[in-house]
Amino acid sequence: MSVAVNKTLLALVLALKDVEDLSTDEQNAFQDAAAQLHLEPDNWPDYEADLLKVIQANPSLNQLYQTAKSQLDALNSNIYSNLLRNQAELEQVITTNPTPVERGFAPVIEDDESHEINNMVIKVLTTPNPQESAKKLSRLEQFQQFLKKSINNK
Repeated sequence: MSVAVNKTLLALVLALKDVEDLSTDEQNAFQDAAAQLHLEPDNWPDYEADLLKVIQANPSLNQLYQTAKSQLDALNSNIYSNLLRNQAELEQVITTNPTPVERGFAPVIEDDESHEINNMVIKVLTTPNPQESAKKLSRLEQFQQFLKKSINNK
């Protein structure tokens, strides 16, 4: 998965943290996007446009998303992946009831790519109230403060 897609997803979670309200249709669209990301992370660019349409249809969410995206674009991508790594907090704050799914053999993919952002996005978007779930992540709050400070220092 490319860094650009990770920035898109990370910007969405940052925007969700501050958005006031989401419609049921938006929440359903986010759950669908999370399912697609979970099942086919390598084909995510095929689905990204659908997610962006949902974001753009909500003016408040779109403004927050655009702000977060521009801040992320101005930042070195290696910095934010190191700041957000904390699977333990994610598991503690966002509880999900995984349903068993029968699948075939999953090949071991040996790459240097980090999937923490994808995991966070999937967990947040699959909850019934993604904006509340995003607010619970202290690392996300710390990262948002870091972004603001980094942008102000430039």
